[in-house]
Amino acid sequence: MTLSEQPLHEQLVQALQKQIRTRMSPHERLPGEREIADQYRVSRNTVRSALSKLEMMGLVYRRRGRGTFVANDTSESTDLAGMYSFTEEMTALGRHPRSEIVYLHEQPATEYLSEHLGVDVGTPTYKMKRVRLADGVPLMVERTFMPADRFPRLSAAEIERTSLYATLRDRYGSPVINASESFYASLMPDKDAELLGVPLGSPSLNIKRTSISLNREVIEYTLSVGRADQFVYTVRHHPVRTQNN
Repeated sequence: MTLSEQPLHEQLVQALQKQIRTRMSPHERLPGEREIADQYRVSRNTVRSALSKLEMMGLVYRRRGRGTFVANDTSESTDLAGMYSFTEEMTALGRHPRSEIVYLHEQPATEYLSEHLGVDVGTPTYKMKRVRLADGVPLMVERTFMPADRFPRLSAAEIERTSLYATLRDRYGSPVINASESFYASLMPDKDAELLGVPLGSPSLNIKRTSISLNREVIEYTLSVGRADQFVYTVRHHPVRTQNN
């Protein structure tokens, strides 16, 4: 197969974009650089430039040592009108969610945690760091803080086996009934980039979440760093029509 028009870089971008949208599925691996170069009779430098452009467009993502993969599209978006749950969201998309806990330990609440958890400074709190995966692909790093006295002997193994929310609900009788979340874009910290297997300085989507229990107490404050190439969010607005419209 050849590309009939110049510039080759843009023509290859269009050809690969059509291939992705018509014949490939999210998270499917693209052919290697050499195979693409042979298929379209272009140089590998042209292939690299085209793949970089597709990555910038959000159509593909790369994993070091693994190759280039098709990114999510808007048909796999998360509706921000509802409370976000990684486990439920990945399951709904037909993907297998899994968590790997890096650590779970107690520490005294700082002024920052005191403000966000509604506890006194020095109160024992849990700090948990975990990597969230779907189909074995690491997507997000989460740092979660919780009042330790409300969840004695919290088990990392149980959280990995089920989920945090299921553990809070079933073992401690503290289901999450409400949560507030804020989202913002940033550059991924180096340590998180290493855990997620992406290049240093990769873009990230960050989430701050405060979860509320039945008795209206804060039971979770979480800071999440997600791969920007793996998450597409949809916000639906329902404006109220008035006579002044």
